[in-house]
Amino acid sequence: MKHATLAGLLLALSCGLLNLGLLNVSSVMATEHFMETERTDPLQPATLALLQGDNRHAWQSLQQAWPALNSDAERRSWQGMLAALSAQHCGKDFPLTLPDGVSELRLELIQRDAPLLRDYRVQLTGEGSITAAELVDPAGHNRLAGAQWEAEGSKGVRVVGADLPMPLPAGLYQLRLTVAGKEWQVALPLPAVQDLDWLSRSPLAVANPPSNPASCTPLWLDQAVLARPQYSLLWWNRLPLDSKVGWPAATPDSWRTLSLVQTSQRGQLVLQLSHSQAGPVE
Repeated sequence: MKHATLAGLLLALSCGLLNLGLLNVSSVMATEHFMETERTDPLQPATLALLQGDNRHAWQSLQQAWPALNSDAERRSWQGMLAALSAQHCGKDFPLTLPDGVSELRLELIQRDAPLLRDYRVQLTGEGSITAAELVDPAGHNRLAGAQWEAEGSKGVRVVGADLPMPLPAGLYQLRLTVAGKEWQVALPLPAVQDLDWLSRSPLAVANPPSNPASCTPLWLDQAVLARPQYSLLWWNRLPLDSKVGWPAATPDSWRTLSLVQTSQRGQLVLQLSHSQAGPVE
């Protein structure tokens, strides 16, 4: 009888421990689920700073939030906040000061369309002794790898990245320069340059220009006529967005290019987004 009672007690105790273990597992799972559902919005600090008019803190919080975003919805919200923050002062209040020895710096993100072709290019133009440059996108790709270096004026340099089929996604980029032997780096929150439809190809004209904040330089158009097969420049013109687009008399075996350019800033750095349409003169 005593043995039966002891066996029963052991069975009851083991069942109790099992139930307690299951209860603990359930509690842990519930806690993890609660933590996931109650995860702090990574964009909350930037949102609050923007609402309070603290743009400097908003810019910093926006950069800090990027690595914590884990969904397309959050990344779209990040892009919307970037656009809202940029619109206030056209990005002039972004905390960026050019490195010593550089008086001007312009970063161009370009989508180029031609018959049966679409590619993307990054160009960097600077006034100063810049000897190395990288622009690393959110995926870790250096968009200036293998770039061509050209003299720009008497003291400047133009770094022309390769034409790549990969779009330029929105996100936090890293710009790295070597200036007079010293390394300089800055994180840049940048909008996407991808599948732009600002211009139409046929006819070669403005189609869907982007909204442009009043605090920014007005949009403009660049025109060029190039001679094939070397694509040497025959003619160039710049005009306001609302101007009538005209072309010189057709030149045999030439190529026309129309570009719509939008300009903003990241502190002392000038940022240009461009959509170009090109095609042979018919």
